Amino acid sequence: MDKRTKIVLFSIAAVVLLIILIAVTPEIVRYVDENRAVAIVNGEKITKKEFAINYKSQINYYGLDKAFLSQKVGDKTYEQQIKENVLDGLIIRQIELQQARKRNITLSSAEKKAIDQQIEQYKSDSQSGTEFKQYLQTIGATENEYKDQVIKSQIVSKLYDEVTKNQKASDAEIESYYNSHKSDFVEVKASHILFKVNDSKEEAAKKKKAEEILQMIKDGQNFEKLAQKYSEDETTKQKGGDLGYFRKGQMVKEFEDAAFSLNIGEISSIVKTSYGFHIIKVTDRKQLLLSDVKDEIKSTIESQKKDEYYQSLLEKWKKEAKIKKFENVLKSVSI
Repeated sequence: MDKRTKIVLFSIAAVVLLIILIAVTPEIVRYVDENRAVAIVNGEKITKKEFAINYKSQINYYGLDKAFLSQKVGDKTYEQQIKENVLDGLIIRQIELQQARKRNITLSSAEKKAIDQQIEQYKSDSQSGTEFKQYLQTIGATENEYKDQVIKSQIVSKLYDEVTKNQKASDAEIESYYNSHKSDFVEVKASHILFKVNDSKEEAAKKKKAEEILQMIKDGQNFEKLAQKYSEDETTKQKGGDLGYFRKGQMVKEFEDAAFSLNIGEISSIVKTSYGFHIIKVTDRKQLLLSDVKDEIKSTIESQKKDEYYQSLLEKWKKEAKIKKFENVLKSVSI
C-alpha cells in the first residue's frame, strides 16, 4: 500500500470517526449531565436523573404546573420547597438502603418476579398499558428505572419490618389503651330514611319531603314502614332502613355525629350529608368488650411503637451520615 493510499484511508477513517462523534456527542453530554450528583450520602451519590424521576413523579401525582410552582410562600417558591422535600426523602432512602445492605436485606427472586409480573400486567391491559407508558414519559423514566424505584421501595419496607419486629404491645398496654379510649369502642345500631339529592335544584323539594315524613313519625306512624315506602336507599329500605351496627369513623361525619348523640329509640331531626337528607333512628347501642377489640388495639399500639422506634433510628442514622448537597444541580432540574 503506497503512501497516498494510506493518507486517503486515514482521511476516510477520520471523517467516519468525526461523524460518529457528532452523532453520539448529545447522548454523551446527556449521560454525563444525568449522572451528576444532586447529593452524596456516605460516599454514594444520588444522581440528577433519579432525583428528576422522583420530582416529576410528585408533580404529576399532585397535578401541579409551572404557574403554581412559581408562586412564593415565605421566601421560597413551591418549586424550591418541593425539590428540597424530594431530595430530603431521597437522602433518607439512600441511608435506609445502606442500612439494609449492612443487614443483607434484599429482595428474593420470587419478590423480583412478582414486580416483573405486576409491570407486565400493567402493560398487557390496553387502558392501563397506555396510562403506564404515558406515566413513564411524563416522569422521564424507562421501564427499568421505574422497576428500580419499586425495588428500592420494597427493600426499605423489608428494612422497616426487620428492625421493628421486636416492638410488641403488652397486655397491660392493651388494657390501658382500652380503658382510656372506651368511647371509641361503642357501636350503635341505626336505621335511616334517605332522600337523595343528586342536583342542588331538587334540594329544597327533598328537604320538604323529609320534613313531611319526620312529622308523620312524630305523629305516631311506624318508622320502619315509612322507610320501606319512602326511603331512597335501595340497599336498606326493604329492611326498614336498618344499617346494622357501626362505630365511629365508619359513616360520614354529619351522620355519625347525629347517630352517636341519640339514645336508643330516639329519632333525629333532618340530617344533611353529601348523600342527601336523612332521618335517623338508633335502635341499639353497646360497649364492645376488651376481648372483642384486643387484636385491633394490639395492632394499633404496635404500629405506633414501630413508627416511633423507626423514626428514632432514622434520626440517629441521619445524624451519623455524611451528606453533601449540590444546589446548582438541583436548580437545573425542571418540569
